[in-house]
Amino acid sequence: RNTVHDQYLISYLLYLVIRNLLHPEISPEEAAQQLNLDISCILAIQQTRYLQGRSASVPKSNTLDLAWQYIQNESDHHRFMNMLRVSPTVFQVLLDLIQEHPVFYNRSNNPQTPVQTQLAVTLYHMGCYGNGASLEDIARIAGISEGSEFEKAWMDNRVGFQGSWCDGWVMYDGTIVVLYTKPGLNGDAYYTRKSNYGLNLQV
Repeated sequence: RNTVHDQYLISYLLYLVIRNLLHPEISPEEAAQQLNLDISCILAIQQTRYLQGRSASVPKSNTLDLAWQYIQNESDHHRFMNMLRVSPTVFQVLLDLIQEHPVFYNRSNNPQTPVQTQLAVTLYHMGCYGNGASLEDIARIAGISEGSEFEKAWMDNRVGFQGSWCDGWVMYDGTIVVLYTKPGLNGDAYYTRKSNYGLNLQV
């Protein structure tokens, strides 16, 4: 799937082809000016972080908050595990291990989302694949903006996972984590002896 930047670049390159077909004869000076303008436009597309204007606030329902209700009653713990793929005890241990890490603190005027929410979103996302793992779906369910998930999506795209975790994540030594699809970056390197794409972990 092409990013917005890719779509803009493809559209601009198509425009260049059509323009040159319709106006093939121009002077060398005009050609030099046009080349400088084209280079500036392409650089602007590549270097601009947001190519589309930000819309007004999108209404969301924070379904993920149900997890905090499920944790209160032991008879609902299976629902918590179904949602976040770990037991409440494991969730609390993970939270205790990471909550003091400096990555969760900044000097900005805009405070970060609480660490327990960030952990819950990450666990929920790791337990999804296919259409259910889209950025928009995760944001809607968590009651957060797509921008809050931007860094995770950027990392997925750079590493080549494309959100393609499959069937959970708790493994033991030598387990292959099967990916939903071939990674976009160096995909052949992830091909396993079991004729699928995956990561070999030691946990």
